[in-house]
Amino acid sequence: MKNLQILVLVIASVVALAPTAGYGDSRLGQKVDDFQLQSHLGRDWSLSDFDDKKIVVLAFLGTECPLVKLYGPRLSEMREEFADQGVEFLGINSNTQDSLTEMRNFVDRYDIKFPMLKDLGNTVADAVKAERTPEIFVLDSNREVRYHGRIDDEYEVGFQNGRPEKTELRDAIEQLLAGDPVT
Repeated sequence: MKNLQILVLVIASVVALAPTAGYGDSRLGQKVDDFQLQSHLGRDWSLSDFDDKKIVVLAFLGTECPLVKLYGPRLSEMREEFADQGVEFLGINSNTQDSLTEMRNFVDRYDIKFPMLKDLGNTVADAVKAERTPEIFVLDSNREVRYHGRIDDEYEVGFQNGRPEKTELRDAIEQLLAGDPVT
């Protein structure tokens, strides 16, 4: 009986952590300091360039990641959908093997509609403790992390759901825009 109780507690813990499972230590509430990175087109961008935005989504993306190839266009669609509501998306590439040329090709091929920034030396990735691609951090107007995790549950390692049942990124953006806490 005791083993069954332990098993139930373990399963409950896993279910409770599902939206951010596998994303290491939570960065929720962490303030992200201003940074400056170069885009795939050679332009320098700073986080402070978006001070007029209510929300900034930092999407850590790599050009070779199969999930990023699937989610890149979806992130662009979301950026277009929420742009008029004060939301901006920034793609951040911290992969040492990805050159600016590869990033340009990725942006063109997958029709990315937001700045793709090269994080040389992993300064931004290290600051927020990003560990993989794709990995999402949603920042509020104070540039504090209010959501950290995945985009949705459509694609998982080894399988595809066909369509997302849980839309964590979208939910986080909508909740922040409504002035609600992110669940």
